[in-house]
Amino acid sequence: MTLRKKLAVSTIAASVALTALAGIPLSSKGLAEKLGANGIAYASSSLENSQVVTDIKKLYNALVSTGGLDAVKALQNALNALDIHKKGDIVAPIVDKLDPLHLKETQLENLFYDAVALSYNPSVEGLDALRTNYGSLLQSFATEANAGEMTVDDIAQYFFDIQKELVDQVGSKDLSDLLDIMTDSASLQQLMRDVLAALPQNEYKIQKVFLHYGVNTNDVIAVLSEARTEVEDNKFTAAAAALFKAYNSLQTPTDSNSGTGTSVVALPASTTKLLDELKAALDKATEAEKAAIITKFVTDAQAEIAKLATINASSNVSSVNGQAVLQLNETSVLSLISGINVVAAKVNELAPASALPKTTLKIDLGTVTLKDVVLNLSDAAVKAAAAGHISGAAFTVNKFEVTLPVGGSFSSALALTVKKTDATAAVVGNLKAVSEVYDFSLTIGGAAKTSFDKPILIGLPLGDTTGLDQELLSVAKIVDGKLVFHGGRVSGNSIIENRDSFSSYVVVENKVSFSDLAKVEAWAGREITVVAAKGAIEGKSEGKFVPQDKVTRAEFAKMLIRALDLENGSATETFADVDSDDWFAPYVSAAAQLKIINGRSETKFDPNATITRAEMATMIARALKVSRGATDVADVNAALKGFADAGNINATLKDGVAFAASHNIVVGNAGKFLPKNNATRAEAAVIIYRALKFDK
Repeated sequence: MTLRKKLAVSTIAASVALTALAGIPLSSKGLAEKLGANGIAYASSSLENSQVVTDIKKLYNALVSTGGLDAVKALQNALNALDIHKKGDIVAPIVDKLDPLHLKETQLENLFYDAVALSYNPSVEGLDALRTNYGSLLQSFATEANAGEMTVDDIAQYFFDIQKELVDQVGSKDLSDLLDIMTDSASLQQLMRDVLAALPQNEYKIQKVFLHYGVNTNDVIAVLSEARTEVEDNKFTAAAAALFKAYNSLQTPTDSNSGTGTSVVALPASTTKLLDELKAALDKATEAEKAAIITKFVTDAQAEIAKLATINASSNVSSVNGQAVLQLNETSVLSLISGINVVAAKVNELAPASALPKTTLKIDLGTVTLKDVVLNLSDAAVKAAAAGHISGAAFTVNKFEVTLPVGGSFSSALALTVKKTDATAAVVGNLKAVSEVYDFSLTIGGAAKTSFDKPILIGLPLGDTTGLDQELLSVAKIVDGKLVFHGGRVSGNSIIENRDSFSSYVVVENKVSFSDLAKVEAWAGREITVVAAKGAIEGKSEGKFVPQDKVTRAEFAKMLIRALDLENGSATETFADVDSDDWFAPYVSAAAQLKIINGRSETKFDPNATITRAEMATMIARALKVSRGATDVADVNAALKGFADAGNINATLKDGVAFAASHNIVVGNAGKFLPKNNATRAEAAVIIYRALKFDK
């Protein structure tokens, strides 16, 4: 092979290595299209069943099953978001070598980015579109290089030959070694040379194109280096790591029961059957029939995901030192997660408008006689779930339920210990307890955690509630021997509560009485009693509620956050007039983080200012969207037309007022809404009570 031909092959090898490491998976378009060198007619009828397409699909599925698809898509989105002029600057070292006219230059730049986008969602239709849009342009360059007619398969086969060699060589390295190579140009170039030296010395048609235009390794490095400069480097690193795992899963299958090495997680048989049946149906369907087939598949996919997400774990519970310990079979769990990921991805591919929301694993331990339970989710399972289509894991033990999220700070092995003891008078005093005392402790990655950036949902089973007022039942946190009330929502025979920290909890009937409610008893008495029982509102002094006092912004933030179960101890704010040790600081922080309430300016919250009825309605609307999935009113003007003073409502508050009014959460008076009137404590309690009753 001549030196010039070796240079051309080296360019390809360098390009493939760099694109793989930069997070651009190779497909049948490959680098040649990115460089404007694949000109080239091909027979699409033979493409669909080609080895190239098979390899593309394998890579895509590997990214899904190893949880890496989001990372490579994030890189694609970052590249696509760049300004068109910046894109032109990035690809200039390559495009300039082709010496195109101005129009062709713009088309080549567009081609580069269209090809990148297509490589993340490969399809026969997409390849056809690329050929249609750029075929004649590319053929002009191929003709100039005397390359003749080349098929996509001709080019792609060369790319995959190099790609396979690249994967073989990096497959013996661990992820840390790979990332070191990425950040060291000398090591990266040595890897390229090693890949080139191992390739068979064959002649590939694509060599002629690169040889003719003199595109060299340095040009490719310049393009990708500039791309990394313009996009956050961590996106490239994350995408590279994702591709490494995906490639490795395809190239190094091992015994999944061995506990070592990188294993290919087998899909559940039912998932494989579902996908095979879909493919068979689509292969023989007419275009008119395909829509109905896809619609049925979406329904079947939902059922498959629901089935995979439901795990009977009774056989995985053992007694260890007086505790019931759950230890799931990791291989089985990873298989179920892979099935969920692949099915959800297929729905998103075929019917994007029907994309399925993330699901929760439902893990039922069955009947457990021991009072202490340890719930484990392995590191690999947590990482696979967090990277894929799983939002969390819901464990059921007898009638107790707890849902642990995945992702964020919940990104390594989870171990939750639940201990139950009797609720004695020493714990609850004169109050009536309707549950046992539950004590929780959590470790993440082996480290104990007492507060979290995502809430943990607990469902405490209720005992005998005969003769009790269920609206006055409240989850109480035991702090230094005293009860701090956190509310909760009664659902069937349980009470549901989000927790952003862990301690000991018990459910009690919390009767609260005030001696100054006579004037508001008829329209607010019950509401005040219930909201006070939930710990969302307190008296101004012993036995005094002071119902006619105006509500401050800080007070209403606490009422809303506490009542709707939106506390978040990890939330922070930057208002100059809110100190971290202020009693209202955690509630203002949580409300601000959720965008339920805004400051009066960027730096001022004004916590002691009174709140208007319109502001209160808007905060309620925003909070219910976050906590209960509420949606905006379709026709704001129609919802407000019954108020004579609708014109006095600030434009930024109209959506919230319309929502609150249409759901009878905040009602008017004598045909007016009175948006600028300050709300009283009694009015606030009534509004909070109605929000608690909201059901979308």
